[in-house]
Amino acid sequence: MKITHLSSAHPRYDTRIFIKECASLANLENYDISLVVADGLGDEVKNGVEIFDIGKIEGRLNRIVKTTKSVFDKALELNSDIYHLHDPELMPIGLKLKKLGKKVIFDAHEDLPMQVLAKPYLSKWVKKPLSWMIAKYERYACSRFDYVVAATPYIREKFLQFTKSVDVNNYPIIQELTNDVPWETRKNQVCYVGVIAKIRGNLENVQALEYVNPHRSFKLAGMT
Repeated sequence: MKITHLSSAHPRYDTRIFIKECASLANLENYDISLVVADGLGDEVKNGVEIFDIGKIEGRLNRIVKTTKSVFDKALELNSDIYHLHDPELMPIGLKLKKLGKKVIFDAHEDLPMQVLAKPYLSKWVKKPLSWMIAKYERYACSRFDYVVAATPYIREKFLQFTKSVDVNNYPIIQELTNDVPWETRKNQVCYVGVIAKIRGNLENVQALEYVNPHRSFKLAGMT
């Protein structure tokens, strides 16, 4: 079975996409797994996954228009059985692939309509109508896809109202965890790994530490 994951915005080695969803299947028999990205780093084969790079285009609008078209062209060229979409702007090409008789899965990494409401660069007059329109289109498109993979149970329950959905949570890979360090020797600190932004609750985490332990340090690692 030939399966292609499509992304116009995520890095090629994104843990959820590359490690948990691509490489994990590539290690099994009878699965031909490919990943289409747009980072400008070139094509390669890694961990059994064939990565196709359509090139990086700067600017949010260009990414939505030009990169999306390039992703669709590459998807047609690969002629896979199943296409797994990882970015909201790819929903229109998902509908096109459905018309061609392909199986299409949408991966809801975030609750997109709610995420729009939290965007600091959007005015309050734009946020609500834009969120409403996105919710309507998301429902229209995803109800026509074959499945929705959700990052959390909350997101899954939203999609279950109108389509088939399952949650694949972003838990750590158990093999990467170690218990070699005794608890009594560990540092009295909290560590956050991920996108460093207000929308991710970093401010609330700092405020919560005041109630847990005033001497506990809070370290953040990730992109801003």
